[in-house]
Amino acid sequence: MKSFLFLLACVVMVSCSEKENNDKEAPVVTLSSPTNNQVVSPGELRVKGMVTDNSYISQIHVEVHNAANAEVLHVHIHPTSKSYALDQPVMLQAGVKYKIKVIVDDPSANTTIAQVDISCN
Repeated sequence: MKSFLFLLACVVMVSCSEKENNDKEAPVVTLSSPTNNQVVSPGELRVKGMVTDNSYISQIHVEVHNAANAEVLHVHIHPTSKSYALDQPVMLQAGVKYKIKVIVDDPSANTTIAQVDISCN
């Protein structure tokens, strides 16, 4: 009986792994705000967009770096759903250029990166 249960557990684990590894479709990231090369005002900016995947989204990283490549913001989100409406606030300083990057992974290790460069007047 123990051998049967062990064999059954192995079959279930292999079946789940094979199913996830067949997914070759990367997540889709659409950033609606801000747009690339946009000039924005200092203060709060909301990074907005939509993230989708055919399976589910396992993690989202929102990274904001200044022109000196210093990390201003790094948020790690685990939505575990097929879609996620991104609306992440970030505080910006006047006279600084920023790089905003959204990195999305699905459970099969497919990755998509969306990036915009902005400057704050």
